[in-house]
Amino acid sequence: MKRLNILSVAVMAATSQLVFAEEFSPVEEVVVTGVRTDSPLQLSTNPKNPRQPLPAHDGADYLKTIPGFSVIRKGGTDGDPVLRGMAGSRLSMLMDGEMILGGCNARMDPPTAYVFPETFDNIKVIKGPQSVQYGPGNSAGVVLFERNNSPVEEAGWKLHSSALTGSFGRHDEVIDLQYQSPQWEMRGSASQATANNYQDGDGTEVNSAYQRWNAQLSLAWRPDINTRLELSTAFSDGEAAYADRNVDGSKFSRENLNIKFSREFPDRVLSKVEAQTYYNYVDHVMDNYSLRSPSGMMPNPSAMNPDRTTSGGKLVFTLAPMGNLEVDTGVDTQRNSHTSRNTMNENLIPFESLARIPDASFSQVGVFAELRWDINADWQLYTGYRADLWSFEDERQSIALSMMSTTPNPLAGMERDETLHSSFLRLEHTIGDSGLTWYTGIGRSERFPDYWEITKETANSLAATDTLSPETNTQLDTGLLLKRDNLEASVSFFFSDVQDYLMIQSGYMKPAILMTGMGMSGMSTMDMSAMGATPMRATTIVRNIDTRSWGVEVDSQYRFNEHWRMEMTLSSVRGANDTDRTTLAQLPPLEGRIGLYYDNNSWSTGLLWRALARQDRVDIGKGNIVGQDFSPTAAANILSVNAGWRATDQVLVTAGIDNLLDETYAEHISRSGASIPGFDQIARINEPGRVLWMKAQYSF
Repeated sequence: MKRLNILSVAVMAATSQLVFAEEFSPVEEVVVTGVRTDSPLQLSTNPKNPRQPLPAHDGADYLKTIPGFSVIRKGGTDGDPVLRGMAGSRLSMLMDGEMILGGCNARMDPPTAYVFPETFDNIKVIKGPQSVQYGPGNSAGVVLFERNNSPVEEAGWKLHSSALTGSFGRHDEVIDLQYQSPQWEMRGSASQATANNYQDGDGTEVNSAYQRWNAQLSLAWRPDINTRLELSTAFSDGEAAYADRNVDGSKFSRENLNIKFSREFPDRVLSKVEAQTYYNYVDHVMDNYSLRSPSGMMPNPSAMNPDRTTSGGKLVFTLAPMGNLEVDTGVDTQRNSHTSRNTMNENLIPFESLARIPDASFSQVGVFAELRWDINADWQLYTGYRADLWSFEDERQSIALSMMSTTPNPLAGMERDETLHSSFLRLEHTIGDSGLTWYTGIGRSERFPDYWEITKETANSLAATDTLSPETNTQLDTGLLLKRDNLEASVSFFFSDVQDYLMIQSGYMKPAILMTGMGMSGMSTMDMSAMGATPMRATTIVRNIDTRSWGVEVDSQYRFNEHWRMEMTLSSVRGANDTDRTTLAQLPPLEGRIGLYYDNNSWSTGLLWRALARQDRVDIGKGNIVGQDFSPTAAANILSVNAGWRATDQVLVTAGIDNLLDETYAEHISRSGASIPGFDQIARINEPGRVLWMKAQYSF
């Protein structure tokens, strides 16, 4: 903790220092270890660049290098990203403008499980409820995985390819090939990633092996420089072992179709029209026999096969009534339906022989308007509003009380409609030629309960369909950005007040039977009461509570000269559960990073120190749809090194050692370990120990 305090002081000192020195031209980072804020509450990063620590080849681990982000680890891949302590549907993920949702009832496949970042050109993050044009309910923010589609004047080819090898059998391969002419664009990409089980710093093996592959193809036509029509499709699949549960993921199949159209009208009030429609189908299988042997409470080969179909579209009109005023207004919609089929004995009743049973369907239609007004050269105003009409139908005919027991759903077939509102207002001010920008924004986001929340029980009912209130987040964001000579820095603060926060609480004791039916023991409530027993059972429920959270994020870069630079980041978030008068659960600890780097455009080397404070502010059994607090977490210090060689303008070779000192540690918001045959029992899923890796890239 003492080291972290010293680091915090160093970061704050760097961000407040004004340096008057020669201006150094920016150099593209060879290995990305942290991402700096580009503009107020927004940052972007190139996912094609090598990164340290080495991320899994999915979307969540790529976000972990950004201040404010954490990842809930469940195994070697498919973690759930968390921004400022907010997880799940509070943080939207859009791929090329598409909404994608996972199918697993237990969050084995969050949206980032279907993201292959290196096949994209840019990852953009908008923090806080400070935009309304990227869909509903973005309480924490939104992450955009984007591909560039700028027009070209001459025909030509572009290629990005890479191969990576690392400890624990890790190897990734990526190819992204693109042809562009003034009239036609064609792009195809493919990737695959494989890893064996890793070991933590003590040499304990963790059930974490995975394999993932992806293929994408798009074709675009430009009849003129202002018009573009694109058709794209994508397919992916994979399998992953999990250390936090009694099943693994043996299938993560996705099928996608996307059509986009845009037309620009230069020098007109209606300056641009964009339209998009898309279709995503996710087919997921979790079982206890493909990647492990059945045991314990599930002695027979068992499988669960949920799927989800998500379709939607968007129509946006960009208006420019004046040169300093721009308005994006439009409508977006999505519909998703979820089904499942399960078997407790694959040998007797194969799951593929069963009919799919619908359990929930959602539909949403939203209208929005977002405005940017350049008041003058130093002042900008941003504001927006959206309204969303939600419809939900509970299609479950029965509700599981345990693995072997169900009871009729008292709200089967119930439909629910809700109209929700979101808005924001932000003012930005650049202070003359000082390089200093100040901003303050306030946003309000109303979020409809998602699938994982609305299908839980409540304290007083088997179904939350009609009693769960939407979540309302009102948030203040303010901060400073500094870009002056050889110093870049930002400091941001936020305060969030959430009414009707949707909290998941595990281990909640309830009567074994709330409706007519059979209990977990096979006895009715009347039979158990007659024997003098108390018919109670532990279950997981959803509750509406009131919460507050607040925090700070700092990132900075200081260039000593043309070749040497130092980077520092700091992030801290605190929270309170006002309803229960406890701390807010599932919050990451204070974290700081400091790095020292050398780069002469041919050779580079870097040293990264990451420090995590102890987290003892916990509320056992409470959390979100991904996980709940179960214990405090010790502090940790992780040292990593990297080096790079630009052999030519087209060839880059990088290598690194993550966790150089082989530290045994776990992220605070990781999941707890499950009892898995052949593996040592672990209380918490530790991070990998020492990892050696090398990556080669060829691009033109």
